Amino acid sequence: MGAHGLGALGGLGSREGFSPGWIGAERDLEEWPLLPGRPAPSPPAAPPTHATTAPRSPAPTNTPNHPNRGQVIAVWGPTGAPGRTTVALGLADESARQNIHTLLIDADTYGGVVAQHLGLLDEAAGLASAARLANTGRLTPTSLAATARAISPHLRVLTGISRPDRWPEITPDAVDEILDHARALSELTIVDIGFCLEEDEELVFDTAAPRRNGATLAVLGNADSILAIGAADPVGLHRLVRGLASLKEALPSAEPIVVVNKLRRGPIPGDPTRSVESALQRFAGIDGIRTLPYDRPSTDRALAEGRTLAEVTPNSPLRKALKTLVIGAGWVHTRRNVGTDE
Repeated sequence: MGAHGLGALGGLGSREGFSPGWIGAERDLEEWPLLPGRPAPSPPAAPPTHATTAPRSPAPTNTPNHPNRGQVIAVWGPTGAPGRTTVALGLADESARQNIHTLLIDADTYGGVVAQHLGLLDEAAGLASAARLANTGRLTPTSLAATARAISPHLRVLTGISRPDRWPEITPDAVDEILDHARALSELTIVDIGFCLEEDEELVFDTAAPRRNGATLAVLGNADSILAIGAADPVGLHRLVRGLASLKEALPSAEPIVVVNKLRRGPIPGDPTRSVESALQRFAGIDGIRTLPYDRPSTDRALAEGRTLAEVTPNSPLRKALKTLVIGAGWVHTRRNVGTDE
C-alpha cells in the first residue's frame, strides 16, 4: 500500500510535522513524563520458556496503593460499523486538546483502521511490536512510547495490525502488559476494540491455545470504563441490544456507558432522541444514554484528509458533541489552557 495508506490516494491523507514515535522516544518522554508515583522501569525479565501461563487477572486501577495510575477506556460496539473508530479517535483527540496525555490504541483484530483515519504509515503495526516486546519481557513505558506515533504534543497512537490473520500475535497476556505500561505512560488510554465477544468453548480451559477474541476480552477486563457504541437506526439498535446482552454474559460486572451514534431524522420516526431512549429503556433496561449526531460531511472530510474532526471542521456538530462527552465523562480532570480548543 502507498506511503500513507488509502488516504494517500490523490495526495490526500498526508500527516507531517511530528516524527514517528520510534525516533527520539526517550527525548520525547522528557516532555511527557511518566505519571508520578510510579517506580522506575525494572530490568527486562527473561523470555518465557514455555507457552503455558498462569490465569490472568486484570491490572490494578486507581487504588490507595496505585493513586497515580492512568485510566483505560474501552470503546466497543456490535457488528455493523456503528462508528467505534470515529468515536475512539474523536475522544482521544478531544482529551489531548484538554492537555491530557492520551494514548489511543487500535486493538481491533478484525479490521482496525485508526492508522488510515489519521493518514499514518501502515507498514509497521505498533500494537504488534509492543506485543512482541511484552512476550519477551522487554516492554517498558519507554519502549511502549517508542512503538507509538506522536500525533500532537499530548496524543500518541499505537496502530493496529495490518491484516486480520495476524490476530494470534496479540495475545491476552501481551494486552494485559501493554495496558499496564500504558497506565504508567499516559493519564488516559483509549482502546478501540473489535465487535466479537464469542469465546471458543473448546479453548476456554486451554490456556496455551490462542483465542480469536482474546485481545478484545482482555481489554474489556482491564478497562476502567466501557463505552458501548450503537447506530441510531432500527438495525443498529437491534444489534446494540443484542450486543449489550452478549457483553453482560462475557463480563457480568460491566456497566457500559451507552453512546448512540449517527443520530438523525429519517430512519427513526418522530423525535429521534426520545425514540432511541424509549427503545433502549424498553428492550435493554438502559437509562441515561449519550447521543452523537450524524455528521457525514465532516467525517468524510476528516477521513479524506487523514486528520481529526477538530483539525478540519472545528465547529462541526459531531466534534462539539465529542468534546462535551469528554468534559462530562470525569475520567480525568481537564486542564484547559488558552488555545487548546483550536
